[in-house]
Amino acid sequence: MQSLAEENTLITNIGGWADIGTDPTISTTISPEKGGWQWYHIYTHYSPLICLDSNANVIPWMAESYEVSDDYKIITFHLRKGIKFADGTPLNASILKFNYDRIITYGWADKLGIQNPGKFYDYSEAQDEYTFRIHFTQGWLDMPFNLAGPHFYGRFISPLDVDPAWDIKGILKQEKMYNGLGPYYVDENESKSKDTIVLRKRNSWRNDLDFHKPKLEKIVLKYIADPQVAVMALEKGEIDYINRYWNPTMDNLPELKKNPTLFVKTRPNTVTYYIKTAYWKEPFNGTDGILLRKAINYALDREEMVNGTFFGYAIPATDTMFLSPLLPNVPECCHRGYDYNMEKAKQLLSEGGWKDADGDGILDKNGNSLKDIALVITSSTDLIWQEDLALIVQSQLKKIGIDVKIKTLEWAAYSETANSGDYDLSFAYNQPRGTTAGGQLVQFSRKPGINDYANSNGTLEEMANGARIAEGEEERDRLICQASDILFEEAGIIPMVHPMEWTIMNSKVKGFEFGVSEMNDNIEECWIEE
Repeated sequence: MQSLAEENTLITNIGGWADIGTDPTISTTISPEKGGWQWYHIYTHYSPLICLDSNANVIPWMAESYEVSDDYKIITFHLRKGIKFADGTPLNASILKFNYDRIITYGWADKLGIQNPGKFYDYSEAQDEYTFRIHFTQGWLDMPFNLAGPHFYGRFISPLDVDPAWDIKGILKQEKMYNGLGPYYVDENESKSKDTIVLRKRNSWRNDLDFHKPKLEKIVLKYIADPQVAVMALEKGEIDYINRYWNPTMDNLPELKKNPTLFVKTRPNTVTYYIKTAYWKEPFNGTDGILLRKAINYALDREEMVNGTFFGYAIPATDTMFLSPLLPNVPECCHRGYDYNMEKAKQLLSEGGWKDADGDGILDKNGNSLKDIALVITSSTDLIWQEDLALIVQSQLKKIGIDVKIKTLEWAAYSETANSGDYDLSFAYNQPRGTTAGGQLVQFSRKPGINDYANSNGTLEEMANGARIAEGEEERDRLICQASDILFEEAGIIPMVHPMEWTIMNSKVKGFEFGVSEMNDNIEECWIEE
């Protein structure tokens, strides 16, 4: 085996959250100077009771086990013994109660008080030293998932480190800023805010309990705002791994994959890219609108999209109308979509009364024309795929007599169209693995703003709301299936592709595994082989 690199150090980029010396349990609203989480807190503090594995299944972390009451209003955690803060303070249930009260009711109340599970937080209690219980005013099926996903519920501090001690509004002492439950500390002698943050491994409970033991002695976070500059730094050997939260655009992958010193790792994503329509106005409203949307669904060659826009790093979304089959707890009823069938598309348009009356190649009906259908996209570099994908959609729809005009907007104006409805067609996408199947349906129950689709009697919105707060699996699955049926039967949206997830690193980096999100990649469990 090749020798391990000296000190086993991994250097990576971060494009934000690059300050040091802040308190992750309070927001910048509470303390603009010392509040707010930073990327290094993932390594110094983040240590949840439960978390999501790479496929978004809930698994124990600091909790050895947990139970949920039949009404989903109470969750009880049984802590592993031997967990300690960096200064040796043992973790117990009372400390967890302090943190949950501080985070939910004070430190991040402005954010967590308006969404699950913080919205329904009633109180918590220490049943004994190693048994911690949380009570909610309302129960819902996805409660454990909603606790396991957000990092807010995993960045804990010792109540002895605030002044006054045990006061949930106490101020974290400067000398205790890095006294977390994570396996690393910030070396301030080598670190500088918004430049370089050096994290050194300490002896932590994860070593003591032989639990996900970190292998890297040192992690260096280099602030690089531009992803393309990060690519150049990787190619030069100045960094070892590109943090995929700040990944470069997909068009970089073909060339990077040719570089023998680099390794590109991919896996299918659960995100669905789709087209939403102005279903409330002509030509997309009513029964005729359903036929038109179905025709468009059949007319799209998604394989061409995969190869033309995504360089092969995507999967055609012919297996769904919205929810990816790879998401946990997605019922079989959701696994149907539209295949490429140009003849079927033309047939549906004919049934709808659309014909090329004047021979210009564009369909007409009752004096109206499918000309200048506005497809609104953004010029944002984060969504650079939209430009190429829009051209493919434009070309494919032209073959069935629909004339698409592409309208490109800056991000602010593009975002506003979601509220104003100033589009005929627009690209949209749902959420990755860290959102439950029921939670994904928020796209159809948004207020304020225009839902990505709504049926005429409003039942889709009711089902979307109900699925998010369902109290049982049968109820949740029934609502999800009913919503999926509406989306399929009415062609409510037009799915295109499931993009791939990807990460790029030096080939000497070993042991990388995807986390449920970029923040859960656990790169500390990688190692370097020269």
